[in-house]
Amino acid sequence: MYGGGAICVGHGCKGRCLCDFMLLLAGLAIIGLGTAVHVNLNDFYQIIDIRVLTISVIVLGCIVFVIAFCACCGAIRESKCMLGFYAACMAILAALKIYITVVIFSFLGHTMDTISKWLDTAFKNRDLDPVFNGLEMLFQCCGTNGTSSYVAAGRPIPVSCCPHPEAETPLQCDSTNAFGGCTDKLSDYFDTFGEAIGGVLVVVIIVECICVIFGLFMCCQIRGRRTV
Repeated sequence: MYGGGAICVGHGCKGRCLCDFMLLLAGLAIIGLGTAVHVNLNDFYQIIDIRVLTISVIVLGCIVFVIAFCACCGAIRESKCMLGFYAACMAILAALKIYITVVIFSFLGHTMDTISKWLDTAFKNRDLDPVFNGLEMLFQCCGTNGTSSYVAAGRPIPVSCCPHPEAETPLQCDSTNAFGGCTDKLSDYFDTFGEAIGGVLVVVIIVECICVIFGLFMCCQIRGRRTV
């Protein structure tokens, strides 16, 4: 007979804890990737406002981490309540992550068009020039499609379009030493981080399904032992 405080040492427990440990790492990865994108783009929300998506990803990563940690403790202590609660949470989170994954990959499917619209709107708004110039410095890009964007608009090419705009000596910035367009740079950026986040979410969903199976298996084992 097993009491509520028994510690599991079977293969089911070890497998379950391994899955939960993988989820802990996956949760940290999601938090890290979401935070990186959020921090990099937070100053440019007037141009590219995806704060809701990045914050959602960060919160989701935190939830995955906390629940996986509690689940591992529940597995070790053979707590049917914690394991059952974990299984229910995993089902809900899996559905939520599937939705977010679909949103991310849907966004990646037309990244170029979306980024182009955002940047075109911001580029035409002269009140956002300081913000746009900061974006150029961060991503080392120039205008929407290079120096031709400024030439076509009859505007001078800013020093933020060229390397080392913070230099004390006057900098002559023209098409010969300017960066490429921001549309391509930001599209590559979102493709890289978006695919990374989406890939991690897919792995998390798969691992969660395995964890739920282990959890149900352990609940059955615990119930069977306690009725003996």
